Amino acid sequence: MNIVKLYATTSTNDELRSRFRESELTHLTTVVAYKQSAGKGQHGAKWHSEPGKNLTFSFLLDNSKVCLTPFQINKWITVSLVSWLKNHLGIKAEIKWPNDILAVNHKLAGILIETVYSGSSLTHAIVGIGLNVNQDEFPDSLKAISLKLITGKQFNLDELLFSFIQYLNVSNYEIKEFINDYNSHLYKLGRTLNFKYLDKPITATIIGVTENGLLELMTTDSQYLTADLKELKWFY
Repeated sequence: MNIVKLYATTSTNDELRSRFRESELTHLTTVVAYKQSAGKGQHGAKWHSEPGKNLTFSFLLDNSKVCLTPFQINKWITVSLVSWLKNHLGIKAEIKWPNDILAVNHKLAGILIETVYSGSSLTHAIVGIGLNVNQDEFPDSLKAISLKLITGKQFNLDELLFSFIQYLNVSNYEIKEFINDYNSHLYKLGRTLNFKYLDKPITATIIGVTENGLLELMTTDSQYLTADLKELKWFY
């Protein structure tokens, strides 16, 4: 298991991408940083994390080892993280489509997946994860929570990281099961919520996710919709 530990970097995704360009890296090579100055979320959003309190790391996925589509990668990683939280820490978490992990209706982790292609073939993915671990306070606007706030316990960051990467390595052999289990972990599946869709307020029920990763909704007036992240805003 190849884990590179850094005190500081702009973004672990950027750091791993730079190292990948310069040399051959093995499947699940991981870069973890004590501090990120420009941690990234989805669509350029900034990831907020107190230095030394949380896990901010990225790992390389060699797609020749798993042969997945971009959304299958998302499914595998999100389900693996939720399953690991339950099996190893006793924490019930859910996947808030498309890339957030929630516990008790608050954001516990975020995932950013950046794909690498050779021609039309997806060869690798750089998977960044921010997991709130020992942080005690968050801005109200983030609606976030940490493992410590949930359990009252302090966690060793190195031990958590090693445990998760090891779990992910083992889950390599059960990828289909993890992917098929995605909907059972989907936040608010079957629930009717208020959204803003294409800048218009709607009330709709979450009914699933398409194979391409679009959220499936059924409105209160029986209209079937699919939406990507740019088209839809949650109210939860």
